[in-house]
Amino acid sequence: MGVHQIKSQSARTDTGVTLSSVDRETMRADYRGRRMIVPVDRGLRSYGVYLGRVPVWDDGEPITAEDLAVVKNGMAEVLRHWGKDTEFVVPDGADG
Repeated sequence: MGVHQIKSQSARTDTGVTLSSVDRETMRADYRGRRMIVPVDRGLRSYGVYLGRVPVWDDGEPITAEDLAVVKNGMAEVLRHWGKDTEFVVPDGADG
């Protein structure tokens, strides 16, 4: 998968996932006209990306397993492009 830098804190994969930094604790993933806001824990060499037990788009609609797989792969690819490892975290007792 290829990654194309859009701006200093935004990049797009060949699969159409765009990952952008919102602030120190938040990133945004866009895919097929939908948006997903995700909390992150930025470490020196890796990012913890926090997902609910049922990840949702910003309008509250659950993300299909197929779309979630593409988005997660795209996020990991962009973060790898930026020199970071990715760990997806689903906190115990997450509500969504």
